[in-house]
Amino acid sequence: MEEVKIAQLDQQQLDKINELEEKIGVTLVAYDSATTPSQGSGVYQANNNHPS
Repeated sequence: MEEVKIAQLDQQQLDKINELEEKIGVTLVAYDSATTPSQGSGVYQANNNHPS
């Protein structure tokens, strides 16, 4: 089994995660993309260029 690590986020990123959690009513988890399997894992990788 491959190791997946939780991402280290700065305060601005944490604030955005918290805002989104409240808005959509779920708990979000940020994974470190450097340790996330890249193909065939079913893991969704967000597009950081998405306007919000």
